[in-house]
Amino acid sequence: MTRALLAAACAFAMFVPLAQAQVPYSRFDETPVAQQPDSASQAAWRSWTQRSAAALAASGQPRELAFAAVLRGLADANPELPDTDAPSRPSAVDAQATAWRRDAAARAGDDVLANALLAHGADEATRLRAAQRWLGNDPQNLAPLLVRGGGTDALLADARVATRFDLGMLEQVRWMQAALLRTPPTPTERAAFAEAGEFVPAEHAAITAMGLWAAVAIPGLEPLMQGCDADRLRADAARARDCRHIAGIMADTSDTQLGEMLGLALLERLATTQAERIQVQARRRTFDWRMFEWGRANAALPRDGAGQFVRFLADPSIRTEADLITRALQEAGRPLEPPAGWQPPR
Repeated sequence: MTRALLAAACAFAMFVPLAQAQVPYSRFDETPVAQQPDSASQAAWRSWTQRSAAALAASGQPRELAFAAVLRGLADANPELPDTDAPSRPSAVDAQATAWRRDAAARAGDDVLANALLAHGADEATRLRAAQRWLGNDPQNLAPLLVRGGGTDALLADARVATRFDLGMLEQVRWMQAALLRTPPTPTERAAFAEAGEFVPAEHAAITAMGLWAAVAIPGLEPLMQGCDADRLRADAARARDCRHIAGIMADTSDTQLGEMLGLALLERLATTQAERIQVQARRRTFDWRMFEWGRANAALPRDGAGQFVRFLADPSIRTEADLITRALQEAGRPLEPPAGWQPPR
């Protein structure tokens, strides 16, 4: 389960399906093989997440209530391969999860983490209120604007005051890990999770937290990409300026690899000279190199780098995913820049 969860947790950074992604914690010289979880691991996942959710909700705190609703909603998900055809959430409305979200929303106030959790997977009205509270507390952050959604024209106009794109990934994953550690798995659940290997509670909680975050915390990005379509930009100079502003923010200030990658893609789309295009392509080449080498480095570590991941989460100086990747490459003795002529495998 370890590698599959780690790969699923980080696959979003490449914005392609898991089976095709060049992601950390996956071996790059192997063809990915879909692994179907057995009934024991699914039962363990369901029982543990349901107990964790109930324990968190019992605290009555807004973050815990919001996270409990997330866990409850994902209790029936396939824990190893979230992007299969298996539903990521129960098809029927879960009355308990709805009640927890309602209570969390009433108590969240300006708690950014609680509102970020509420903004994902909730009903439309709750999502909008939570995103608006998050934005009110962090008005120069592009992330809550994207989570709020709405029309592309309004998004582009509102984003003119944005100065960064910060989803709060590592901060939220750290909190989720600590929250999950409050409910230890039973011996039977531990055995199912370990799959005959070693079960390390901190690693399991961290990997699960990263997977849960990746499953619920990515805002809808399609409207932005469509709104900044090359054909529309050629005919609208004002829109091109707005899109360039957003592209620069995402490429230069994102706390996730996903944000940086999309920013670079937009910058390349917006390039008006060959020199600009070459510069962006060079940045993307470095980005791809670091992702590729990160995956290779972690594949060589015990349990595919889970222990290192836990150690990095415990280090507050690592604020962004790029910080984490840089530290991992430095520890592995791998260069941060690609050799001359290197191109990513296709």
